Amino acid sequence: MYIEKIPNRNSKPTVLVRESKWIDGKSVKFTIANITRFSEEFREQIRILVKGGTAVKSIKEAFEIRSNKPHGHVAAVLGVMKQLGMAELIAPRNSRFRRLVLGMIAARVLAPASKLTTSAMLDARTAPNTLNEELGLKCVDEDDLYDAMDELVARKAQIERRLADRHLSEGGMVLYDVSSSYVEGAKMRFAAYGYNRDGKKGKKQVVYGLMTDPEGRPISVDVFRGNTKDTETLGTQITKIQDMFGLKQMILVGDRGILQQKQITKEVMPAGLDWITGMQKKEIRVVVEQDELQLSLFDQQNLMEVHSDLYPDERLVLCRNPLQAAKSHRTREELLVRVEARLDKIVESVHGESRRLKDKGKIGVRVGRVFQKYKMRKFFTWEIEEGSFSYTRNTEAIQSAERLDGVYAIRSSLKQQPEELVADYKRLSSVEIAFRTMKSMSLQIRPIHHRKQERILAHIFLCMLAYYVEYHLRRKLAPLLFAEEDPKRKKAERKSIVEPAKPSAKTTKKVRTKRTADGHKARSFEAVMEELSGVCRAVGVPKIATDDSPEVALYENRKPTEMKALNLLGIKLS
Repeated sequence: MYIEKIPNRNSKPTVLVRESKWIDGKSVKFTIANITRFSEEFREQIRILVKGGTAVKSIKEAFEIRSNKPHGHVAAVLGVMKQLGMAELIAPRNSRFRRLVLGMIAARVLAPASKLTTSAMLDARTAPNTLNEELGLKCVDEDDLYDAMDELVARKAQIERRLADRHLSEGGMVLYDVSSSYVEGAKMRFAAYGYNRDGKKGKKQVVYGLMTDPEGRPISVDVFRGNTKDTETLGTQITKIQDMFGLKQMILVGDRGILQQKQITKEVMPAGLDWITGMQKKEIRVVVEQDELQLSLFDQQNLMEVHSDLYPDERLVLCRNPLQAAKSHRTREELLVRVEARLDKIVESVHGESRRLKDKGKIGVRVGRVFQKYKMRKFFTWEIEEGSFSYTRNTEAIQSAERLDGVYAIRSSLKQQPEELVADYKRLSSVEIAFRTMKSMSLQIRPIHHRKQERILAHIFLCMLAYYVEYHLRRKLAPLLFAEEDPKRKKAERKSIVEPAKPSAKTTKKVRTKRTADGHKARSFEAVMEELSGVCRAVGVPKIATDDSPEVALYENRKPTEMKALNLLGIKLS
């Protein structure tokens, strides 16, 4: 049986299904069917059947499915990691160590969890997605991850040096800030009690300092004991910049709690680094009072450069944010009213009909508790005697505080324009975003359960590398997110560098309409990654007879928004 195409002079060829038989020593053709009117695709299927092929009703009948796992989110993360050269960043040569570290970084972005749970995600026997298959890890347990973390710490300096080579340059800018995270477990010797930014009373913590490039891409992280002051972490960063990264002339941008006068004088200036930092309120007040500055000038402008004998070789830029000033005024007034309500109760207990509070010492304890809670002691004057208590607002202190509402100041060794100094100092907000992402959003750096100092460092370093990947993921997926797509446009639309940053008009519209520019529903980063996990990869082997029996990957549930996300990331499923 065969297919024969018979040409016609003035019309389309006739396509017939024929069979040849020998009759009386001659070959005789028999026509079985005329398939001319059918499509070329259908005729091709008939041709395959005639040649001995097999017809199936569905793809599932044609293949034996050996695995079917979520893959889209894995492809997204690993695809961006490949674009960033993460493998070469970790180690120049392919090894099981390198693949394990890449797996832990990807797992931290996909589903942050303990190392035990992460080992289950990476183990071929319990893998819930295709991450194990993509990295070729096969069997993985938690001890494998701990061994890889120990080796990662040994290679940490090399990795940070490679990141610095990518994103820092001589004479450029580096941002530095400090945060902390609480730990679980009493046997963690490296942890200590300190200023707990997480608000976890009774919990020990560790302190870590993060260094980034001017755009907020992380370069390095160092971990310190939980009772280390922010200012005490600065020296190691200067040494790292100059000795490990080999960058002698840099601009160091640090928060006012880190780059204080002592550190500038004894550490930054001797190293020959330029710097930008903020001033504390008490320092601003001293400058304003000593130099008799007319803050009424802020009625016409919100930024002014001042010269002070207290800082003869520095640039000082005073700024006033009217929105923050109004907020500070409202907050202070609310707290004053609350304190007065509490103090009135004490007055009632002392002078009321019951007069149950008479002892001078007990009255003082009650008053002290109120001021300890609300931190408003300086705004009141009071008098306590045996069986007597009275108070009034300290009008002079309140007026003095109001003068500096919304006022902040920038100090620097640079000779740039005032607006540029303010803009560069505000770059520190990108480090705050990094901390927020690592701590309380998607990467979940806390709580820390490791006991050894090296493991704590490895855990935080892994979170930093995961943030490096997520930073680029968010930037690429911005058109689908409630995020700023074009930071340059946002900067161009900003009327004043002093006022709080506002979204661009395009982003404002996206947030208001809940739709992207091409009509898709805008969503969060987590929602996009969750939706990508719906793209599954089924691996099957053909049931039908073929020349060979290769494994075939079939991708299911590909929706328009999922394909849009993969296209934005530059990833093709194959």
